[in-house]
Amino acid sequence: MSLRTKIWLLVAVSVAITVGVASVLRAYVNRQQIVAQAESAARELAHDIAEDLKSLDEDAGDAELALKLHSHLSRHQRIQRLDLNVEREASTPSSRIALRRGERPEITRLASLPPRMAHHSFTKGTTDELIPPIEEPVDLKGPWKATLIMHWSVGPLESQLRKEDQRLSLLFGGGLLVVLALLSGFITDRLVGRRLEGLLDGMRDVSGGDLSRRVVDEANDEVSQLSRGFNQMLERLSVADAEIRAFNQRLASEVQAATRDLSEKNLVLAQLNRLLNDMRRENASKVRLATLGQLAAQLAHEIGTPLSSVSGHLQLALLQQDLSPQLRERLDVATREIARISSIVRDYLDSTRPLEPERKATAIGRLIEEAVEVTRGVEPGVGPAVSWLVSPDIGELITDPGLLRQVLVNLVSNGLDAVEGGGEVRVEARLDGGDAVQITVSDTGPGIAPDALKRIFEPFYTTKGRGKGTGLGLAICRQLTIALGGTINVDSEPGNGSTFKLRLPLGGPGPQLETRPRLTAVAGGRS
Repeated sequence: MSLRTKIWLLVAVSVAITVGVASVLRAYVNRQQIVAQAESAARELAHDIAEDLKSLDEDAGDAELALKLHSHLSRHQRIQRLDLNVEREASTPSSRIALRRGERPEITRLASLPPRMAHHSFTKGTTDELIPPIEEPVDLKGPWKATLIMHWSVGPLESQLRKEDQRLSLLFGGGLLVVLALLSGFITDRLVGRRLEGLLDGMRDVSGGDLSRRVVDEANDEVSQLSRGFNQMLERLSVADAEIRAFNQRLASEVQAATRDLSEKNLVLAQLNRLLNDMRRENASKVRLATLGQLAAQLAHEIGTPLSSVSGHLQLALLQQDLSPQLRERLDVATREIARISSIVRDYLDSTRPLEPERKATAIGRLIEEAVEVTRGVEPGVGPAVSWLVSPDIGELITDPGLLRQVLVNLVSNGLDAVEGGGEVRVEARLDGGDAVQITVSDTGPGIAPDALKRIFEPFYTTKGRGKGTGLGLAICRQLTIALGGTINVDSEPGNGSTFKLRLPLGGPGPQLETRPRLTAVAGGRS
């Protein structure tokens, strides 16, 4: 709804309310005057009727009183009802005489009149509006007392005055409403409405993006001051908008350049972080392996001689012919365990020597088959299923077959330990990008927890219980894979098994190979 319409409605409603209130007040005052005049006339008539009743004889009965009242009721049309309550001596019953216009008189004999009988005697209403009932005491001849109650109607006169008042009020109010509405609307439209519409049009143009729009108003009042203030605000807004646009352009170019620079730096930083983490893990592994080398050399020196002596004595004892079968069996067990300890010590000692992998053309399928057969020899009897699959497009691989076989034996043995006799281990080999081969060893075991997965290739870290692993198996696999010029990683989720991925170049390790310590682990030593 526009402002002009609102102003018109406001003026019209104001005038209508004013005219309505004036008409209501006028009608109320006229009614009060009519009621006051009618009540004064009614009291005079009631007094005349009371004086006329006093003229009756002392022995006049209720019938004569009713007849006298009926004559007055017939003579005055505005009297709607007359009641006369007569109180007699204690030995004579009291009476109540009631006359209604158009009805027969009612005479009621009562032992005594209840208090305020006059106010409860009128039970049948009339259609005309009545002034309050008028009570007039009547001093009848004799020891009698009476009260006259008259109901007086101003209906005909009031109806005529109401019609006249309504007609005059309508004419006066309607004419005044039309004149004031037209005059107020014309003045409002000329002085305010059109000028505000111009200002509103300017605001619409500005909100649409036209900051060059200006409002023209040559008057000198509040609306013109508002227009001039609007124009001044637009001037300052135009200047600020130009400055903001220029600043946004500079800021956008600077942000874009900074974003590119930050992206490049973030990329370099991420690469440096990965290299740093790899170096930290590699250095930690080297430190541990160096410690292991020193420990292995010391153990080989300290344990080798006593073990050789014990082994010699056990062999001499076994040469005796009079040994009982139980004792011979125990000596055999002790001899095998000492041989196992000697083998472990030799392996640790070999790990301290420099490693130079060979470069030979190797049939990868035959190598995988040999590794699986060696693992099955380590796990005799009925056990988990071990299967392998080699892609037919893989030719010969340039590598060190002994080192690669050792890596595969460790991975397959770890897979068999993971499934615990009730799952499956699968070995697959396929080309990866045309210049490398990828060998995967998968098992259906319980998988590896995320925390353990981060440390799975660290030396001396194991997920097995005490006495079941040295924590060197996967660390040895990682070092041997690096020596062969490849990489090794693992994918695993708890409950979904594990998959170790070994990626080796088809052309073998590069000519410039860093000398690395050699670690040899017993098959089945899973970390």
